[in-house]
This record gives sequence, structure tokens and C-alpha cells, in this order.
Amino acid sequence: MFYYLFLPFESIFNYIERGGPVLFVLFIVAIGMWCLLIERYFFIRGEMNAVISNSIEKLKAHITLHDWLFKQVLKSEKSSVAMIGNTNFRLIKGLIALCPLLGLLGTVTGMISVFDVMAYTGTGSPRAMASGVAKATLPTMTGLIISISGLFAITYLEKLLNDKVTEHKSSVDTLKHA
Repeated sequence: MFYYLFLPFESIFNYIERGGPVLFVLFIVAIGMWCLLIERYFFIRGEMNAVISNSIEKLKAHITLHDWLFKQVLKSEKSSVAMIGNTNFRLIKGLIALCPLLGLLGTVTGMISVFDVMAYTGTGSPRAMASGVAKATLPTMTGLIISISGLFAITYLEKLLNDKVTEHKSSVDTLKHA
């Protein structure tokens, strides 16, 4: 019964085995990155509206203040909304930048195994070196794929956030004039 439960993961385990231990680290980094990306997506699509409406309510409570003081509160609320929306973006961008570097680390470890085979067998047979070459190319390819997909996702999230922040700024800028 458990055999059929874990059967879909067998190809992933084989891929990690062929690419070396760096692929395991890459998959953990990818899972963490995508968890953060998904969390930011649902936050921006859902809870960000509540943050914006709370900010507008705070500003409505302070609308009777002197112009200069109201502008300071307005600046504070604008930056607060942008800061809340940008939470974890630097961490996500760091993980995106880390993936190709981990892929290069996998390339280095794969090439070391190729050189070990060459040192052991002498001139180096192509069959003996094939597993080392696979260990050298699979992590690089995986790191680049994870990084490129993360770049597309973070760009989309930044666009969503900028749209929300622009909407908030336009609605609060008209608040004092109304």
C-alpha cells in the first residue's frame, strides 16, 4: 500500500540521486522560496485590502488635524502600507539569487567526481565519467529553472503590490480634498 503512495516521488528521488546532494539542498531552498511566494500572493490578494482599509480609517480619524500634521500622518500611512506589503520580498529575492549559486556548487562537486574517476581509471572512459557529468549539469540546470521561475513570480507579485499601493495612494490623496 505504501509503495503506491510513494511511487510518484520515486522519480524525484532518482533525480536527486543522479544530481548529487546539492540537488537536495536546492529542492529545500525551492520549497521555502515558493512557500514565501505563495504566502505573499495570498496576502496581497486578500489581507492587503484590509490593511489599506484600516489605513484609510486611521486617516479619516485624523482628517481634522492641521494640514502639516495631516500630511505627516499621510506620509506615515503610505510608507506603512508599502512596508507591510513588501515584507519578505528581500528574503525571496535572496533565495532566487542563491539558486544559481547552489547549482554552480553542484557543478563543482560533479566535476570533482569526474576528476576522481579520471584519476582512478587512468585515461578516463566515457561511461565512467558519464555519472560525474550528469552530477555536474543537473544541479546547474535545476538552479537556473528554480531561479527563473522565482523571478517571474516575484515580478508578478511586485506588480500586484505596486497596483495596490498606487490605489491606496490615490484614494488617500483625495481624502483631504474631499
